Amino acid sequence: MSTPAAPAAPARPARAGRGRGPLLLAGVGGALLALAAGAPAWVDGAVQTAAGAREVVATGRQAGAAATALALVALAAVVACSLGRRVARALAALVLVAAGAGVAASAASVLLSPQAAISAPARQVSGRSDPQVLRADARAWPAVCALGGALAAAAGAGVLVRGRSWSASSRHERDAAAPAGPPTGAAAGARAAAGTAAPARGEQAPAGGGAAPAAGDPAAAWDSLTRGEDPTR
Repeated sequence: MSTPAAPAAPARPARAGRGRGPLLLAGVGGALLALAAGAPAWVDGAVQTAAGAREVVATGRQAGAAATALALVALAAVVACSLGRRVARALAALVLVAAGAGVAASAASVLLSPQAAISAPARQVSGRSDPQVLRADARAWPAVCALGGALAAAAGAGVLVRGRSWSASSRHERDAAAPAGPPTGAAAGARAAAGTAAPARGEQAPAGGGAAPAAGDPAAAWDSLTRGEDPTR
């Protein structure tokens, strides 16, 4: 007698939060990259003083103070994206996009105008409100900071596009993974009815609704003869 086939396993639901990890890691990496790039010197140059020309160096904190502040905002926005619900996540993603774009714009302005970026240190060195900057050269760190800001902004845009389905996917996966409870009502009745199966092929149900005589039981065979049945069938 063939065994019943095992029930097919339910289809595995789509993975909840698909893309969440890479996007959040990209946002954190971009913000940290922008913060780290703000520590070294961004611009070096020379300014005219009463004693002659003197070297001047402007770090990222001096030349691109806005970039450093916005990188901190971007880092906080990434944390909010990972903890907030749908509306809060969308708002945090908008902040992340804006902060990342601001970091990139602030760093790019230093690359485009290094003389303006070095003006504050030049005033301190020369002691004049309108110093004469002789030379101003931007290093590669502003470009690194701009790259980090662009990466954070791209991560925020990705959260805006794909983050709307994260909550729904998580809820569906939890529902599908929940264990099924015991059958109740009509389901239990259907299973009980299915358990009362018809006799297998080659077997014959006893007539009159009685139970089939057990093999080798003389008393049962005698009762079958009394009822007019053939116990050998």
